[in-house]
Amino acid sequence: MNHVTFEKGEVIFREGSYGETMFEITGGKVGIYAGYGTDGERMLATLGVGETFGEMGLIEFWPRSATAVALEGDTAADELDADELKAYLQTQPEKTLSIMRQLSARLRETDERYQEACKTVYEAIEAEAMGKRRSKSLRSRLSSMVRRFRRDER
Repeated sequence: MNHVTFEKGEVIFREGSYGETMFEITGGKVGIYAGYGTDGERMLATLGVGETFGEMGLIEFWPRSATAVALEGDTAADELDADELKAYLQTQPEKTLSIMRQLSARLRETDERYQEACKTVYEAIEAEAMGKRRSKSLRSRLSSMVRRFRRDER
């Protein structure tokens, strides 16, 4: 296991790159972005001490789904490769549960947003197909989704 530090704004890994390591934050904060450096850039999450990132690429041997960037100077993390991860989890089984909880929370949040977006879009399409004006509650939900999306971009 390597202990690594990053300066504010330093890219830790890029979306689309293949990951051979994961990280557990020991100091500072890390931003997880989709479309980093493009007009469509969106911050997906801000992670802090004790949280992990990069585990999906390491576990699946699949390209990274997002870009990780240090948000503070002297952001620090323990970096583990696949072999180190196995040994780490065998000697510290509580970390397995911690990583599973983090992945589960991220998946649950994504599921909830996806379901809400699908329902709202479906209702908008149905209202349009029936020639109805969008109701105040539907307009309100659409506006709320847009505001949340814009807030997440920051």
